[in-house]
Amino acid sequence: MGSRASFKSAGGGDFTFVENGQTYRTIGGFDNLRVLIKEKGSVKAPEFSHTENRIYAVVQKGVLKHLVYYDEKHRQAVSIDLTHSHHGVQPHKHIYLDHSDKGIPISAEEQRLVDRVKKEFNLK
Repeated sequence: MGSRASFKSAGGGDFTFVENGQTYRTIGGFDNLRVLIKEKGSVKAPEFSHTENRIYAVVQKGVLKHLVYYDEKHRQAVSIDLTHSHHGVQPHKHIYLDHSDKGIPISAEEQRLVDRVKKEFNLK
């Protein structure tokens, strides 16, 4: 799994990894969700997915940082940030990488998925 300049041309459909790109390790999942571990460095939700309509749970040091939904073109459609606030809203979500909003609260359905991931993978 890679992201943020890890693919040669995600926009052009080339999901080949570039050397030294940011990488994640997959530790499992359920349904259409995969749990990704980023061991070192800053953790940002991947901008693209190998799989269309995928959901990734991004984890670092046992903490669920992001829950990210991707569209049919492999692009990040919704990113839920769980460990920091945005305009006083925590957790909050961003639509298509737009951070100009005033802080969008997550839905009850999204919160249930967050809770399930934390429980099933013993995360904070």
